[in-house]
Order: sequence, then structure tokens, then C-alpha cells
Amino acid sequence: MIPGLFRTLASKMPFYAVARGRAAGVYLTWPECQRQVTGFTGAKFKKFPTRQQADAFVREHGNGSGSGSASDSGSNSPSAVADVQSAVPPVDSVRVLIDNYDEINAACSRIEGLKRELDELRGSGSGTGRRAVEIAPLPAKRKKLDSGVKPVTKLEKYGIYSFHQDEDGFVHVYTDGSCEGNGTAAACAGLGVYFGEGHALNTSKPVSGRATNNCGEIQAASLAIRLAKQQGIKRLTVNTDSKFLIDSITKWLPGWKRNAWKLSTGEPVKHQFDLEELDRELADKSIEI
Repeated sequence: MIPGLFRTLASKMPFYAVARGRAAGVYLTWPECQRQVTGFTGAKFKKFPTRQQADAFVREHGNGSGSGSASDSGSNSPSAVADVQSAVPPVDSVRVLIDNYDEINAACSRIEGLKRELDELRGSGSGTGRRAVEIAPLPAKRKKLDSGVKPVTKLEKYGIYSFHQDEDGFVHVYTDGSCEGNGTAAACAGLGVYFGEGHALNTSKPVSGRATNNCGEIQAASLAIRLAKQQGIKRLTVNTDSKFLIDSITKWLPGWKRNAWKLSTGEPVKHQFDLEELDRELADKSIEI
């Protein structure tokens, strides 16, 4: 089954890099960044469109802690997203676990940011402003789709919980994966599933298996579908900002399966296990994705 409603929200979420401040690191919101630099002598910070650029700025311009003086030195400022590569060796399981939960919290913050941006687009009243980038499914599996994200018009109860549902009867869920130190031995990754503000099924947890951003994205989508099925939801829209996930499902997966999970280069598909699990969830005819 090739799902027709995997969409990217085309979010442009900034990353705030603090090279010198109370706690150097990369933050996902301006208030968090502001708490690290306000009143700090010699503070150095900047906003970037990508995490990679923000990390590079911190590495280039940071010189460790204590580069300036804080006007409120006794404040307990929140921790930045941990720089796992320089924190501790991976054998230090206690510290790595703590860093992992920092990253999971970051994933949840990004999901909430996606939801807020979608709400702002809906409230703008602009026909073009409400459009989301849509990755079309393969032609043979194409469904009738609108040109953007359907407005979530009401709350509908499934099982013991209420869910946001659009006019076509699709419950909306938002998923995300995040990884610090992606591609390194010290990498740690988390995933998040968001059904709505304060929802009991909102989930944040460490990624199982390989700690990569893409594994987090795939596992988050699989978990969202399982949670929806457990509540008896029959129609589900999975909202994700991961182009890799969308392309994997709508473009590459059929070819990988035909080719015994090999790339065109002959190399094995790195995320085979997680993609097979997601493929099984999508193939379940008890729910329409």
C-alpha cells in the first residue's frame, strides 16, 4: 500500500545557536535562547534555518563556559540540546541516557512547533497561505487529494480519547524524529508523536536500534499508526516534515522490496528493519492512511 496522505508541512523552523552564554548550545525557540544571553557579557548568538549551520556556529565561535558574566548568576536556566559528541564517552551510560532525554524533549518541541505553524496557516484566511507541500503517491495508487492540509474541524471520540478530525473523517497526528551527533558513535536519538495539546497519547521516547534521525522519523510514524489502531481509528493522516520518510514510502519502497532491499549501487538499505515494520502498519486494511 502506498499512502496518499503523507505530507510535509513545509515548516521553516529556526534554530538558535548560542556560542557564548549561560549554557552554550542550540535552542529551538527564541525565549529559550534569550534566557541564555540576556545580561550575559560577551554573549554571541545567531538564528539559522538549519541545525547543521547552528551546530557549526557553536563549534566555531564557542570557547567553553565562563566566557562572560551573567547578571543573574543564580538562575537555573534550562539545558541546551546536548552536544553529545563532546559530552562524555558513550560508555558512560548514565550521562548518555540523560542526553538522550534532552534530545527527545527537543523532538517534542519541534512537533509542537509544527502544530502551531499549521494553526497559524489555517487562521490566516489566505488561500495560498494555507497550502502545504504535498508529495504525491505513485500514479497507480493515487487517491483524490486536496491541494493542502484539510482543516481539522472537530473533536471525535475513539475509544476513551478524543482526537482532532478533519471534514473527511481523517484524524490528524504529527510525528518527528531527532538525533544529536547523527552519524557518529556518540549519537543518541529520540522520536515524538503528537495528537494535540495535552493529549494522553502524546509520546516521546528513545529510538530503538540504530540511533539516527531517519530511524526516529520512521519509528515515530509506525508508532503513531499503532496508537491510532489501538483506539479504533479508521482514517489517519500522518503529518511529517521528513522528506526522507515521504520519499521512502511514496517513491522508493516498492523498488527496494523488488530488489531484495538493495540500493541501485548494490549496498543494503540501511533502514530496512524499520521500513519493513512501517510497511506492515501501512498494509493493514483496518485503517486508511
